[in-house]
Amino acid sequence: MSSGSATAPGSSANLGPGFDVLAIAWEIRCRATVTKAPEWMVRQDDELWRPRDGEFVKRAAQAGGTGPFSIEIENDVPRSRGLGSSSAVATAIAAAAFRAGGVEPSDEELFAIVTGLEGHADNAAAAVYGGLVLVDGLNYTPLPLHEDLTFVAAVPASPLRTSEARAALREHVGRPAVVRSLARFGFLLRGLETGDAQLLARARGDELHEAPRAALSPITAELIEAALKGGALHASWSGAGPTVLAVAHRADIGEVEATLAKAIDGRGEVRQLAVANEGWQ
Repeated sequence: MSSGSATAPGSSANLGPGFDVLAIAWEIRCRATVTKAPEWMVRQDDELWRPRDGEFVKRAAQAGGTGPFSIEIENDVPRSRGLGSSSAVATAIAAAAFRAGGVEPSDEELFAIVTGLEGHADNAAAAVYGGLVLVDGLNYTPLPLHEDLTFVAAVPASPLRTSEARAALREHVGRPAVVRSLARFGFLLRGLETGDAQLLARARGDELHEAPRAALSPITAELIEAALKGGALHASWSGAGPTVLAVAHRADIGEVEATLAKAIDGRGEVRQLAVANEGWQ
């Protein structure tokens, strides 16, 4: 029977003030193998099940081909931690389903499919294209990233569902907060491009999504504070959290990582993240 495989990277969206428009891809990947089969079946982490109609993994495969399919998933991206697991899964499965039918999908096709499935164009663009990306709907552009910047994530053991994090957002935001957010976003983009410590310091904090979500994950604010004390240039929620993403110069990343490991104190894990300059493969 015909089969296809593909991988896609995890990602961090927002990076603080880049709410819903900015994301960066990581070399933690989801791999999917999709095979034409007599009936629908999914295998992941030694679990085997028949997907329901409308289930996310089934819709991702149907976007790339006509089933039924047998779908095998190996996902190194932590789930419900703000590291783009859903976009990585959707991208890998859809691309593998295309390949099972002998078709090589375009980046543009996959970006549109994954955005439609997952609802977050920022994570979708990172999973499909890789690198640091800026999006507006289905408009996408890559952004420069200073070569000396490195990244470390503190990943709490307790998950936070994206739907719960979304529900905490305010419907209306005052003009002063919007102006401050725009300034922070500008400082963030320029700081990521130049590696300038002062610019990245001015990008810290967010009133659009981080502040409203603070009560959902107190450990996140604690870890941000620890990262900054450890020498991070910038620290923020990774996507909808609860993971914290810290940015540092290469020479300082070890101290940031050690400080975060002490702060998380068995309540999760700390890992350095390598940027995935290529998206799906």
